[in-house]
Amino acid sequence: MNFRPGPPRPDDVPGLAPRRAALHALLVWERDGFPVADTLSRDRRMDRRDHALALQIATTAVRWKLLLDHHLNPFLRSGTAEDLMWVLRLSLAQAHRLERIPFHAAVDLGVRLAREVAGKGAGGFANAVLRRAVHHPLQIPDGTDARSLSIAHSHPLWLVERWLDRHGLEGALAALEAGNREPAPWTRVRPGTAELPWSPEQILSTAHDGLFVLPDLPRDPLLDSDAFARGDLSFQDPSSGEVALSLAPHLKPGSILVDLCSAPGGKISCLRDAGALEGVKIAAFDRSPHRQRRTRDGFRQKGIRALVAAADGTRPPLKPGRADAVLLDAPCSNLGVLSRRPEARWRATPDGVRAHADLQRALLESALETVRPGGVIAYSVCSTEPEEADEVVSVLAGRAEILERSLRLPGEQGWDGFFRVVARRPTA
Repeated sequence: MNFRPGPPRPDDVPGLAPRRAALHALLVWERDGFPVADTLSRDRRMDRRDHALALQIATTAVRWKLLLDHHLNPFLRSGTAEDLMWVLRLSLAQAHRLERIPFHAAVDLGVRLAREVAGKGAGGFANAVLRRAVHHPLQIPDGTDARSLSIAHSHPLWLVERWLDRHGLEGALAALEAGNREPAPWTRVRPGTAELPWSPEQILSTAHDGLFVLPDLPRDPLLDSDAFARGDLSFQDPSSGEVALSLAPHLKPGSILVDLCSAPGGKISCLRDAGALEGVKIAAFDRSPHRQRRTRDGFRQKGIRALVAAADGTRPPLKPGRADAVLLDAPCSNLGVLSRRPEARWRATPDGVRAHADLQRALLESALETVRPGGVIAYSVCSTEPEEADEVVSVLAGRAEILERSLRLPGEQGWDGFFRVVARRPTA
């Protein structure tokens, strides 16, 4: 991949810079598996409006990749370079999946990008392909067999087959549709926050006794609000919050809480907002130094006192049996949160799901060693696959008492998909 976005150029036409940034983020993901949102968040040259557009275009293209390729295929020559394919996908996604972008703008800006990527000849090729592909209705298979559903909903065939076997047609369709929705801007609100950026009439839904609010607003007004700048508002799905809040009844002044996979700290922050951390000693570990910098910055903004360190959760730097409570939101396939992480569907494989399960079991074993007799563990994953859920927590059999178990499929109540278990280590 030789394409680099570079700084904005004097001869740029309006709208080209965010599309250039979106293309670069997609090519970085294709090469390195780095999420497009993370790549775009590091680009400080765009204003918030252009950043939001670049993120929307990039995530739409990656979400609908299989359907876009199905539609484009009749118009392509064999061996089209992958850089150029992403230009075509970006342009087609804008024309057919984003209602407010005119066809002519999608084509014109796509042709300009193609020239930047591969020269004048590539621009002519992109122009010929896009003018035909954009003006043809999107070719969506209407069958209910696995292959048709895979293309129509742009999910890998193996995953569609798995969900059909597990959930039947109705359940599989619900999960596929949930994975393709724009993520709802669920917002966690610190109690007592003044001057909220919405009126009571703009509240669509609430969760967890009003700690979470779904406003009828896009993300930008929330990001621009004084409450967000103060750290009184945070984006978090209620399913994620439910995991943290399940520990609240087990915490009291003097308790030691250990988070084995803490970055970027959202669950500890949720417990702070719920008033559950009064007098609680916190140790937050994660093996990523970069992500732990975000954890530390977030805690500092919110006034959370904690030991924050880059450390492997399977070998935390603590003596065994020191914690009163352990929070383990384990790394996973992310197959329950495909609306928020659309790239995950293309990186996940059956072998990858099993590899995650191996790590999850190792982390859960570490949690058992870290918690004291009588202490509690909250285990969660943003996946509903059995290998990462019940099959992992089976290691607790005879070693801990299951107090709570929750499995929420993607889209239920408009929430993300999650699996959660709270267990108590016996005292004897």
